[in-house]
Amino acid sequence: MISALTNTIIRSSSRTTRPAAVCAQHRLFPRFFASSIPQTSKSARETVTAADKFEIATDISSNASKNDATASSIKNGIRLSKLLSHDATKNLALSRRQAERLIRGGEVTLAGKIIQTPMLLVDFDEILASSAENRPMIKLSGKPVLFDPSIASTTSTTSSSVNNNDVNQQQQQSPSLDPRVWAVHKLKGEVVTENDPYERPSLIERLKQSGVGKTRRGGKHKRQQIHLKPIGRLDMPTEGLILVTNDGGFAREMELPSSKIHRVYRVRVHGRLTPYKLDHIRRGRVQHENVRYPPMQVALEKKRARAASSNTWLRVTCAEGKNRQVRNVFAALGVTVTRLIRVAYGDYRLESIPPGMAIPVPYKSVTQQKAKGRIGGSLSPKKKIHKKREDVASPVKWVTSI
Repeated sequence: MISALTNTIIRSSSRTTRPAAVCAQHRLFPRFFASSIPQTSKSARETVTAADKFEIATDISSNASKNDATASSIKNGIRLSKLLSHDATKNLALSRRQAERLIRGGEVTLAGKIIQTPMLLVDFDEILASSAENRPMIKLSGKPVLFDPSIASTTSTTSSSVNNNDVNQQQQQSPSLDPRVWAVHKLKGEVVTENDPYERPSLIERLKQSGVGKTRRGGKHKRQQIHLKPIGRLDMPTEGLILVTNDGGFAREMELPSSKIHRVYRVRVHGRLTPYKLDHIRRGRVQHENVRYPPMQVALEKKRARAASSNTWLRVTCAEGKNRQVRNVFAALGVTVTRLIRVAYGDYRLESIPPGMAIPVPYKSVTQQKAKGRIGGSLSPKKKIHKKREDVASPVKWVTSI
C-alpha cells in the first residue's frame, strides 16, 4: 500500500499544472489554444531517485503510526466540527456545516494554533476541564469558546483499530446529551431552513424568535439558544407536522430510508383517479423523470361532495421521504396535488396542534417506534392485515407545558 501511494505521489509531482485562465480558454477554444500551451518533455521532468522514494515512504509510515497512536490515546474523542456545534457550548449556536466552513476558513484556533481540518479529533474531557478552569483552548475569530461542564458529549468514532467492545464501553460510561423533540405545525409558504438567501419566511427563525429551544442557565449566564435541527423537509406549499430536535443523530436515524419510518399525508388531488392508477401507486410502478418510487399505501378519505367535482381527498403513507415524492407520483399519473398536509411522522401525530404552534413531546427512539416497516403494495385496499395489539402504533403523548 505504501509503495502504491508513493508511486501516486511521484506521478502527481511530475505533472505540470496549467493556469486556471488557460484551462478555461482551452475548453472554449480547444483548436486555437492547442498549439499555444507549452508542453514539457519527459527529460525536463524532475527525476526521483530510490533514496527519495524510501524517504517518502518512511514519512508516510511515520505519520500513519502517529495518527494511530493519537487516535488510540484519546478516550473520549470528538470531531472538532461536531464539538463546535455541540449544545455544550455556552456562547455559540452553530450547525455542523457552519462549523466546518469556519474551520476551513482558518477562523478556529486550538491551543494557539490555527486548525483547518474539521475532522480533527480532540479530547472532550480536556476541553471541558480547561473551560472550567477559565483557560479555554479553542477560540473562534480570536474569542474564546466556552463549554458547560454539566453537559457531557456523545463519544465519537476514533480509528478503525479500536475494538467495537471498547467503543460500546465508552458510550455506556459517558452520559449522552438529553434529546429534546418538538412537534411543529408548519405553515404554508414557509421554508424549513435556517439561512435562506432569498429571505423567504423561515420556520426555524420563527421558532427561535418565539423562544423554542431556549434553556435557562443558572448564575450569571443568560438563556441560551439550542441549535434546532429539523427532521426531514417539507417544501413551501406543504403544511402539517414537522419534527424539530436538538439531537443530530436522532434526526439522521429518523430520516434514513433504511429506518422505514412511516410518513402519513392527507392529499387533495384534482383530476381523474382510476383503480388502475391507484394500483400502480400501491405496487410501486410509478416512474417520474427517471426516478422510480417505492410502493405507497393509498386510501380514499372523503367521497366527492358533488358528482361533478373532480377533487378527491386521499390518505397516503410512504416509508421514505424523497424530494417531492407525493407530488411527483401523482404528476406522473396526470393528477395534480392541490393541497398536501402531513399528519404523522412515525409515532408522532399532528392531532389538533394549531397552525404555527410548537409543542414539546417526549423523545422516542427509532427502535421503540411501531409505525415503521416496509410497505408492500400488492394487496387491494379492501384486504386488511390484522395485527396483534402490542404491534399497533401508539401515538406519542403531548407535554402540556410549552
